[in-house]
Amino acid sequence: MTTKNEVSEVSFELPHISLKGLRGGTPGGPFLLLLHGWLDNCRSFEPMFPYLDAFDWVAIDFPGHGYSGHRPAGGAYYFVDWVADIEALIRVQKWQNIHLVGHSMGGYVAQTLAAVFPQPIKKLVTLEAFGMVVSPASDSLQQLRKGLQARLKQSKRRDPVYADITSLVKARAEISEFSEDLALLLLQRNLQPVEGGYRWRTDPRVRAPSPFRFCAQQVPPILQGIEAPMHVILGDQGHNDLPEAVEKWATDVRRISFETLPGGHHFHMQNPARVVNALTCQFIEQV
Repeated sequence: MTTKNEVSEVSFELPHISLKGLRGGTPGGPFLLLLHGWLDNCRSFEPMFPYLDAFDWVAIDFPGHGYSGHRPAGGAYYFVDWVADIEALIRVQKWQNIHLVGHSMGGYVAQTLAAVFPQPIKKLVTLEAFGMVVSPASDSLQQLRKGLQARLKQSKRRDPVYADITSLVKARAEISEFSEDLALLLLQRNLQPVEGGYRWRTDPRVRAPSPFRFCAQQVPPILQGIEAPMHVILGDQGHNDLPEAVEKWATDVRRISFETLPGGHHFHMQNPARVVNALTCQFIEQV
């Protein structure tokens, strides 16, 4: 059992895969489930951990990320499968009254889960995520071809070994527009020491483009299924397509509010105290 202020590794055995993560906070506090973004891992939320004492929280590595298991040979990483993974976790653990928080991809998973399986979700917060990543229906053939061709190529590639992680840290910091310290925090859980250096622990199939995407017409019915109150937090230097998504689909959610905080796409790592304060206002102070 985790005691107050202690952070510990946790493992959850599902019928189809093993999920790893971190757990901490105060046992018996409001239960917080944290879902990270694409190519990140549960340490994405580590800067927030010192401020989460009021909660009983679990941060999960998605399949193919961090320490969690990989899909079997021949498998793939489709968005809807990540939704099914988290639903299975919640069902197996018999969690209820969940305060669900997701960043980026984890936010899209969280809102879809809250729509399709609303019963266990008490409140929902997404960080730099709202609506859905969509493509026009007319692009369906091109998207399908692109996704399947990528799967064929990946089945033949071998992961390289990197002599050190310095160049990887610099590249990740530049791509994500945050500090090298934050990049190192994430990469330490996504890299595996091997003879001669380091190899990606992340399943390379995660990087493959999906052969399927929702089209814009499918988004409103999904958002209309969300029963829990939803709060969307965006970074003022975050992804520039999100304000358009908010304008387009905000009225499709029954109870929704919005907030903007300083920072980029990973503002929850850059300004953790501000983010936790926002969560506390949503999850504890509001009745």
